Amino acid sequence: MRTSAPLAAVLALAASMAAAGERATIPALPGVVVNPEPAAVADFTLTDQGGKPLAFSSLRGSPVLVFFGFTHCPNVCPTTLGQLKLLHEAEGGSLRAARILFISVDGDRDTPARLASYLKPVSSGITGLTGDPKDTAQIAARFAAVFFREPPGKDGGYNVMHSTQVYAVDKAGRLRATFNDASIEAMAKVTGLLLSEPG
Repeated sequence: MRTSAPLAAVLALAASMAAAGERATIPALPGVVVNPEPAAVADFTLTDQGGKPLAFSSLRGSPVLVFFGFTHCPNVCPTTLGQLKLLHEAEGGSLRAARILFISVDGDRDTPARLASYLKPVSSGITGLTGDPKDTAQIAARFAAVFFREPPGKDGGYNVMHSTQVYAVDKAGRLRATFNDASIEAMAKVTGLLLSEPG
């Protein structure tokens, strides 16, 4: 994706604000819900796809895009992860400094090894996290996300219904915006603004 003239103007303005130490103003964009009073997301620790604990607070200094899903998801998760991969590739790769977290809502099946296998063909730039579903439910609530397991079928398999939004957190760990079926260009604009802010 090449930078459009409007996006270039937005990023230029954001850069000047960052130089002045100001927080960027996220513009009104289709599919983007701006948090008018951003507050830091309470810290949490889950296990990454390498089997190591990862504290959310350790990501401070970089914007983070958070998505809740699971590896057995039939359509929403593959589509969203594909979009996030394209986002990382947008603007000549300049948005790769933003971290992407895929938090499993199916900790009973999504082991670290399962996450690693699932994410490897998608993108090496996406970090998978898993843990006890009860803990994950509390974490999801901090983003106003929800999920629940549906009754199992005759074969014992089950589906997990979950929020489909992507949550944009700034360098200070504050939830700044929510992407609700936003275009890649809109997500790129917001991510670029968050990257331009002082860390």
